[in-house]
Amino acid sequence: MDTLLINLNALSRYHITPSQYTFLFLTHARQYAAMYKYCQEGPGFKSEEILDLETRGLILNLNKTGYYYLDFFVLTDKVGSDLFDQDRDKAGLAVWNAYPIYLRDSITGDTFSLINTDKKQWLTDYYLQVGHRPEKHRQVMDGLDYAIDKDLIDMNIRQWLDSEQWTLMLELKELEESV
Repeated sequence: MDTLLINLNALSRYHITPSQYTFLFLTHARQYAAMYKYCQEGPGFKSEEILDLETRGLILNLNKTGYYYLDFFVLTDKVGSDLFDQDRDKAGLAVWNAYPIYLRDSITGDTFSLINTDKKQWLTDYYLQVGHRPEKHRQVMDGLDYAIDKDLIDMNIRQWLDSEQWTLMLELKELEESV
């Protein structure tokens, strides 16, 4: 995970800093490797900010007395359900289920599987890249719908996600609509 869009409304509503939001998101997404990398290679999280989140009831500290591991914090239901979609797979499944299963070569007649990746890993990756942001997910679905309608799908679902093909599809759609 390399990028994170911060919900500015959440910063105002909960009176939290961008660093606290980052901590909440990484905790919610269970991205502990990214969390520790951020602490080792970046500015990290200030203990005062984490204590503030705990004091205000936004997180629970599951560490044993005398220990302080970042991956032993969990979000309370209050903040978790308000800030982040609790059904992580919902958005990814919408794409997975809409994506064409096979591509047929019109010349040779051969068929190629377009969904030949580990589904569980793909759903996790989709959530981290797109699914936790409803607006971006809507863009992906709009781009996918356009690509399916125009028969423009020519790669497997993994490549489609990694290359962010929906952006190109949305550009094509916009060009078509402006003509």
